[in-house]
Amino acid sequence: MPKHCLYCLILVSLLAINNSFAQTLLPDTTLYRSAQNNLVQLYIDSVKENLRLYNGTEFTAAYRSSAGHPFFDYPGPQKGDIFYDGIYYPGVRLSYDLTRDEIIFVTPTNNLNIKLISEKVNWFSLETHLFMYVREDSNTVNFPGNGFYELPYDGIYSVLIKRKKNLYQSSREETVSKFVQLTDYYVRKNDTYYAIDSKRSLLAVCKDKKAEVSKYMQKEKLNFKTDAGNTIIKVIDYYTQLKN
Repeated sequence: MPKHCLYCLILVSLLAINNSFAQTLLPDTTLYRSAQNNLVQLYIDSVKENLRLYNGTEFTAAYRSSAGHPFFDYPGPQKGDIFYDGIYYPGVRLSYDLTRDEIIFVTPTNNLNIKLISEKVNWFSLETHLFMYVREDSNTVNFPGNGFYELPYDGIYSVLIKRKKNLYQSSREETVSKFVQLTDYYVRKNDTYYAIDSKRSLLAVCKDKKAEVSKYMQKEKLNFKTDAGNTIIKVIDYYTQLKN
């Protein structure tokens, strides 16, 4: 079979696999079956440098010498999965630049760093962390801005985490600049985004069940100040159960 025909056959099959979850933008567990992964890998091996993942610009770290690094969790690339430009790619090397809010794909053949086009990234995962590219639509209220958000809880109500790093540069030459990570939490409820920065703002989202939620937090010894992320997830999960 001519090589270009093989590419087309694999791509058609691959698109059929991805079509089942493309509308939800979230990874379906059935995608991880070995037969499907083998087909994806066959496609990757076949097209090599013609992968859609190469549709970007080369990333060059332009940060001056500083303490820390701009990436999520690790300074180097991590193994992850990504749904990019309509295609699902498992087990590729990715870095998430929290300073620029960009995804870098490391090519398997020559280790080039390719900065992906953010708007073409539906979702990607690193270890147990799932990130989505969220964009504003006409129905949303108080939208915090387009970009990548971690999605640790998704249901009737969703918890979103915006992780970012700022590079603080000192005016004194002898003082090293440093990256400082900031984390913002949001709950999406009925197409409205609520910024959660305290126990009070969290309870405000659950105001129609405030008494029950307060008792639950006390029973479970949930402390927003010491563990904001876990507290928000558990509270919203409990609130969802109450509403159902």
